Amino acid sequence: MKQFLFSLVGFLLLSNISSLHAQTPEKEKASVTVAQLAEDLKKVKEEADTAIAEAKLGGHNAWMLTSSALVLLMVPGLALFYGGMVQRKNVLATMMESMASLSVVGVFWIICGYGLAFGPSVIQWGDAGLIGWHSKFFFLQGVETADILPATSTPVYTHVLFQGMFAIITPALISGAIAERIRFWPFTIFSILWVTLVYCPLAHMVWAFDWFYDKPLDEGLGLGGTAIGLLGKWGALDFAGGTVVHIAAGFAGLACSLVLRKRIGYPSQAMRPNSMVLTLLGAGLLWFGWFGFNGGSAVASNFLATSAFAATQAAAAAAGLSWILVEYLHKGKPTALGLASGIVAGLVAVTPASGYVYMWGGLAIGFIAGAVCYAAVQLKSILGYDDSLDAFGVHGVGGFLGAILTGFFCFYAVNSLGTDGYVTSESTVKKQIAELEKKPEAERSAGDKANIAKLKDWTPSGQVMIQIKASIFSALFAFVLSYGLALGVQVMTGFNFSTDLNSESEGLDETEHGETGFDFGTTFSSGKSSAPRAALSPPNGKGYVITLDGPNQEDVRKVWSEMCQTGNTPPPDDFKKVYPYLTTITANKFKFRGGDPNSIKDSLARLFQKKLNTPVKSTVEA
Repeated sequence: MKQFLFSLVGFLLLSNISSLHAQTPEKEKASVTVAQLAEDLKKVKEEADTAIAEAKLGGHNAWMLTSSALVLLMVPGLALFYGGMVQRKNVLATMMESMASLSVVGVFWIICGYGLAFGPSVIQWGDAGLIGWHSKFFFLQGVETADILPATSTPVYTHVLFQGMFAIITPALISGAIAERIRFWPFTIFSILWVTLVYCPLAHMVWAFDWFYDKPLDEGLGLGGTAIGLLGKWGALDFAGGTVVHIAAGFAGLACSLVLRKRIGYPSQAMRPNSMVLTLLGAGLLWFGWFGFNGGSAVASNFLATSAFAATQAAAAAAGLSWILVEYLHKGKPTALGLASGIVAGLVAVTPASGYVYMWGGLAIGFIAGAVCYAAVQLKSILGYDDSLDAFGVHGVGGFLGAILTGFFCFYAVNSLGTDGYVTSESTVKKQIAELEKKPEAERSAGDKANIAKLKDWTPSGQVMIQIKASIFSALFAFVLSYGLALGVQVMTGFNFSTDLNSESEGLDETEHGETGFDFGTTFSSGKSSAPRAALSPPNGKGYVITLDGPNQEDVRKVWSEMCQTGNTPPPDDFKKVYPYLTTITANKFKFRGGDPNSIKDSLARLFQKKLNTPVKSTVEA
């Protein structure tokens, strides 16, 4: 493009000079000097450079805005992904925990979040920053719309917007570990505190550069050329959030699940998803949005998004296949939940590596992540912690694994801000050094010199060890602070971070929001049915629970499911007396609202005694 502009301008300039010669007397032609020609060419070059810079800025900004929108789309995608995995009575509450983050964290990010994450370091460990701040970032009142982030082609406002989407979705990921047993407002308080004390410091330690300093830390590299955070100075590679987003959210979810009580009936009672349609749709939206998540991070660093796109696609596909293959070998059947979980595991694992690896590297990371994350999810029942929707197994383990594998598969040839990993040969590194040293030393930029020094210090395991160190630090930082925050919010809210047992049994949709989530699984027959249908709004009255003693939980579940099926035979009279007042069933406990408790208790006992041909005792609990 640039060569074309120069050729065109040069042609027009020479045409004008020829015309001038033709119209000027012979003695005046000598006045058109070489100096004038050089001055005209210099002016043309400046105009061409300006036009190219403006086009580059416009193109980068357009893609960054698009990427921001794609990451925003991941939030409803996550809400659907999680919403399909919970019980029907908790669909809306679970989706609200993700969607509300758009407002809660979105406002916080504009007020002070961006400044804490990307402002000049104000708390340091040695010469490395732990958190940033500057008064001009308070409500962003000191940032102009035309300000450009130094060393990039991205407006500061666009960077604020893009990074804000990361801050929004990260606490939403945590909700998956403690879904179906937490109250809305305490979780909202936890989210704000968590973004302040965990997310913003980690973002600063990994991604912050000297963009907003009065003068660059390295004059040769210029503003925006030097990392100021702790992990950045270690040389840790995290292209789009392996440490900042996934390790942090996953280990925070584990900490919260250990602080809060387990769900009623876990692990003895199976907690079955309500709609795999919602979960698969959510996984698809996450996959689509992840191209902005990873690809946008490429342009934010002033690099092409091609390698990030390719690695992301390869890893997601490979991990989905890997998960269902292992699941088939382990359980005999591949499941839709397994496919969705595998896709997300691959996306998580490739996130830190996407801008540093080739497409085949993304494929390898995906295959490994699918199998490892499947194993991690299976371990939770053995270890006994209640990670409701596998946030730790997929995001914590997947993010940790992906960060380490980045050190194995990264290549300097893909991204010069990175380095060569374990699989790179020594001969390749020597060739890269030789190529950089072809330029005379006097003409080498500060970046060239830094790259030569970096490559000369290369060892096969060097970057791997840095990645392990950074991953362990991020995991411990997030886990310890999140554990303390969860305990703090428990105390602050009068130990109401977890909902009470009766509310959990009734369902969080009703108790926390007074609404019912839209349920794709419910259908209403247009014809006549011989089975009674429960009231859409149970009669008013105090709720009560009837417990069955005698039959085991599996028999109760099986018999009740059979009785709820429509058929040619009318249902028993005792079933008709019970069904209209039933709200929820948990193990051997039947929760009702309305009706006569004693009459329903007797009908329920007779119903199961006749069906199971075994003595059944029923008891009414307040």
